[in-house]
Order: sequence, then C-alpha cells, then structure tokens
Amino acid sequence: MNTSNVTNIDSIENFHRGLVKFSDELQAITEEIKLAVMKGEQAFGHDYPSYWRRQLQIAERSLSEARDQLAAKTSSVRNEDQPTASEEKKRVRRAEARLDLCNAKIRRAKHWAHQISRDCDQLLGPLSDVTNHCDSTLQQAAVDLRQLIDHLRAYTDQSTDD
Repeated sequence: MNTSNVTNIDSIENFHRGLVKFSDELQAITEEIKLAVMKGEQAFGHDYPSYWRRQLQIAERSLSEARDQLAAKTSSVRNEDQPTASEEKKRVRRAEARLDLCNAKIRRAKHWAHQISRDCDQLLGPLSDVTNHCDSTLQQAAVDLRQLIDHLRAYTDQSTDD
C-alpha cells in the first residue's frame, strides 16, 4: 500500500469555505443585477411611456380648452367688435407645442423601450448562465470538495493510527 504524508487539511478547508462564500456572493450579486435590469426594463418599457401618454392626454385637453377660449374670444357679430385675442393665441401655440413635445416623447419612449428590452434580454441570457453555475456547478464542486476533505480526514486518522 502506498503511503502519503497528509498532515494538514486546513488549506483545503479554507478553499472550501472560500468556494462556498464565493458562490453565495456571486448568487447575491447576480440577483441584484437581475433586479436592476428588471427595474430598468419596467421603467423604460412601462413607466416612461405611460407617463408621456398621460401627459399627451393633458396636452390634448389643454389645447382643446385653449382653442375653445380663443373661439369664444374671437366670435362676435361684427368684425369691429372683435377684441385682440393675442393671449389666447399664445396659449394655443404653447398648447400645440406641448402636444408636439408629448408626441415626440412617446415616439422616443417606444424606441427606447424596444432598445432597452433587447439589451436586457442580451444581458439576462449570460446572467442566467452565471446563476446556473452558482446553483449547480459551484454547489456540486463544494459538495465534491467536502467529500474529498472527509476522505482525507479519514485517511489521516487512519495513517496516524498505524
């Protein structure tokens, strides 16, 4: 029978603890990244577009009100009785500009929602692989290492008995 001189298993124990700690920390980090990605996707895919759709509705109401006020101000029986409606005209122009801005923001939000969704998908694929390694490969390595340590402890106990 071959004899080996195994006297100290502490370094392997330290490695085992480090492996388990690394796996746990990597798992926590991947979960944080996954949550951040999902939060970003929620913001760009839902929150921002919803915000600008609500702003568009508000802008449409404001424009309608401004046009109504302008029409009320300029409608008169005689041309010489018409007051200058410069303030109402400015309000209509501002409301139209706000409506244009909201429409532009909605188009940009749709563009960014698609772009962010694609980017998130590209990130979540490899991140899923890392999570898979944490859940299976590193865990199995830790189990195998624990068995090796147990065998080495049994061996060292047996060789000291001899």
